[in-house]
Amino acid sequence: MKQPPKYPIRFFRWFCHPDYVEDIEGDLLERFEKRTNEKKAARRLFALDVLRLFRPGIIKNFEGTTKLNNYGMFKSMIKMAWRNAIRQKQFTVLNLLGLTIGISTCIMIGLYIHDEMTFDAFHEKGDRIYRVNQPYIWGDWNKMMASTGPNVATALREDAPEFETITRILSLGSLTAIASDGNRSNAFKEDRIYAAEENFFEVFSFGFKAGSPKSALKDPQNILITEKTMKRYFGEEANPEETIGKSIEVKQYDNSWKTFSINGILADVLARSHIQFDMLVSLKSESDMMQAHGWKWIWTAFNTYGLVKEGTNVAALEKDIQAIPPKWAPPTTERIFNQTFEEFTDGNPWKLQLQPLSEVYIAGSPSGHAFGPTGNPLFIKIFGAIGLLVLALSAINFMNLSTARATNRSKEVGVRKVLGSERKTIVKQFILESVLFVLIGTMLALIVVNLTLNPFNHLADKEIDLSIYLSNPIFYLTIGAFILVLGLMAGSYPALYLSSFRPIESLKGKIKTGFKGRNIRNGLVVFQFTISIALIITTFFVQKQLTYASNVDIGFAKENILQLHNVEELGFETEALKNRLLSNSKFAKVGKSFGVPPFVHSGDRYKAAGQETRVVQLNNLRIDEDYLEVLGLNFLAGRNFDSNRESDKYKVILNKEAVITLGWRLEETVGKSVALASGGEEEHEVIGVVEDFNFNSVKQEIAPLILIHHYNDIVWDYGAGRSFYSMRLNSEAINTTNDLNQLLISLEEEMKQVDPTVPFEYSFMDQEFEATFRSERKMATILNVFTIMAMIIACLGLFGLAAFSAEQRTKELGIRKVLGASISELAITFSKEFTWLVFLAILLACPIAWYFVSKWLQGFAYSTPIEIWVFIAATVAAMLIAIVTISFQSLRSANRNPVETLKDE
Repeated sequence: MKQPPKYPIRFFRWFCHPDYVEDIEGDLLERFEKRTNEKKAARRLFALDVLRLFRPGIIKNFEGTTKLNNYGMFKSMIKMAWRNAIRQKQFTVLNLLGLTIGISTCIMIGLYIHDEMTFDAFHEKGDRIYRVNQPYIWGDWNKMMASTGPNVATALREDAPEFETITRILSLGSLTAIASDGNRSNAFKEDRIYAAEENFFEVFSFGFKAGSPKSALKDPQNILITEKTMKRYFGEEANPEETIGKSIEVKQYDNSWKTFSINGILADVLARSHIQFDMLVSLKSESDMMQAHGWKWIWTAFNTYGLVKEGTNVAALEKDIQAIPPKWAPPTTERIFNQTFEEFTDGNPWKLQLQPLSEVYIAGSPSGHAFGPTGNPLFIKIFGAIGLLVLALSAINFMNLSTARATNRSKEVGVRKVLGSERKTIVKQFILESVLFVLIGTMLALIVVNLTLNPFNHLADKEIDLSIYLSNPIFYLTIGAFILVLGLMAGSYPALYLSSFRPIESLKGKIKTGFKGRNIRNGLVVFQFTISIALIITTFFVQKQLTYASNVDIGFAKENILQLHNVEELGFETEALKNRLLSNSKFAKVGKSFGVPPFVHSGDRYKAAGQETRVVQLNNLRIDEDYLEVLGLNFLAGRNFDSNRESDKYKVILNKEAVITLGWRLEETVGKSVALASGGEEEHEVIGVVEDFNFNSVKQEIAPLILIHHYNDIVWDYGAGRSFYSMRLNSEAINTTNDLNQLLISLEEEMKQVDPTVPFEYSFMDQEFEATFRSERKMATILNVFTIMAMIIACLGLFGLAAFSAEQRTKELGIRKVLGASISELAITFSKEFTWLVFLAILLACPIAWYFVSKWLQGFAYSTPIEIWVFIAATVAAMLIAIVTISFQSLRSANRNPVETLKDE
């Protein structure tokens, strides 16, 4: 007999009445046994059956507590709670609205955080999978990167027997592919095509629609595609089993076509995977490159993963593998860089880090990799804090409004005490009311979340599905615990406060009206507005920083630059296409490059020639003689490349930062030479120096850059990588959107005439720079929404307190009016007790906001100044919102006829 899930059965035995345990448990086990054909479903349904039994009549009596199945008392409490809610409609509406907004915000953020924290959780062996990281050997050795050389895996297999399996994955870049039986003009650009080892699926649990994981990547020309990719190539009606054996041709970097046989159809990769692919080819298909490549420890294009054996001490293993780089890497550093291992590392430890799979996405370090998304732990902290704060604001509303209406319920408490009710019974009554409010608020919040989840998914770039959670018993247990905890927290203070009234004073009406416990309530109001105003100030600065970053001077005019992609697929000689582009009057300048800002990540090690100098890391960019004119860069010294000078192809141009990095003076740079710190250490004469410009995101400082002629065949990457044509648009020739659309159509025709198999892709440089802030803009938009929610909750609380204050001060205001006070004076008198609380909140919120904003801005190379006017604007806005909130009640009270308010006196 299969065993039922242990926690639900323990829970059942704990709560069930002893007289019923044996019979009911027998029925439960019998139903479980009938469902065991589907193991997961049986366990889930068993838990649901247990939860359904948790009800009065079955629950046992617990010592020292009121009987839970005493229907009389429970019904009485429910009726009283309902009557009080109906009788005080304004209180009920304000509380439910505040709780619904707070709880829905908290649930939404909770779903977002859960989605982020459960990346890669679907892998069966996930608890034993580790990614191997190493220092960024091309620059800052204190920074880790996810990429390693291919021989890291080789060394681990030989020197670390604690690993059950080691596997590697290699990004093949951006390649064009077609179905072998299709039209070559119907080609697709594949950016997520990787080479993986045969044992890849021994480590990872990606699902198969057809094919065998064990043999899927066994042969060199095997390729696997996802179901979505299959439909893209073979039509929506394509069948996975029938697609096995068909072929796909992939265009190589030398413009030849390689045929791959489809050996498996994979289920579409889940969004919560840090490895995102459309195609996987066997790494054996790259055997020529793997065997011929001599840079086995510095060809950092691989991700390496290890599956440790059961019971392995990972900390000890990580310590042991630190001996691997000094043992294995020296031949590579000596052969490639003419340096010993010690000279190459320059005293920096070449550390191998084992990062658990559960942390790969969410840790945020290393900050990126070539195979999928990387999370941002800062977003988790920010949104988690906001969720808790917004929830706290809604709970504070409930406490404030409950205690503020003390007078309304004082006689009720007095009567119940005179009739024999103990204080603990009254406390339970108020706690029950609080829990019921939270229960209803949670139900309404789930409806709100369900209605707004699609817009939120679009906003946050997520695929969260609430139905998955609603089918999970753990979700209901979590929600139940949440309701009880929040109900107790929100209701405890009002319950203790209201139940403390003395019956004689209550029945005589001598309970002090107004703000009994004024200091506590005022403190809570100040807390609410402090949080809300701090969020408003923070939101102002986030928007200000994004605007500042969009408009910062990057050293050239990035607007009106159109970039044509996939030029490398046309072959190396593309002058014919360039001439055709130049003949178009809508293009003012045309230039070629092997990379485009803000994505110039290629680099190498260089040193000043002719002397013993330190080796430095320089970014490099291959360009033709017209590219710098397209950008419009100014020369600080020397000249540009000249197409009429054959020798210029072995010359170089530096930016100002590179001159500083090499230790030269600007006026002495032209005529000096830079040498590659590898191979034959070939020297290149510097013919010019350009001003610094941002060739990567403006989140980063400008790095040293060397500009290499695109015909330079000495530097190792000659002819490799992606190339682009960039065109400066003639603004006088393009006046409308239609003009631009027509230009793009004609540009696509030009590409087709040269080679119809090359996919037509383009981009605008200014939009590419904007895209580098996509995650920050996403965060800012979500922050805006949650800030509005927090402010609404704070205003609801203020409105409710103002309403009860108006009710309690009715006679006072009537007397003042009879004595000659004007409406404006009465409104001011009524409002000032609330406005000074908001003012105090402003004084507290400003330093808090300044601290967090300054911390956040430290992550940007170019940050907006923290200016006082932002604090003033935010606080004025908050004060105006508060005054508008109060003014309705203040004017209403001031306008009341004193005859009506004083007629009983």
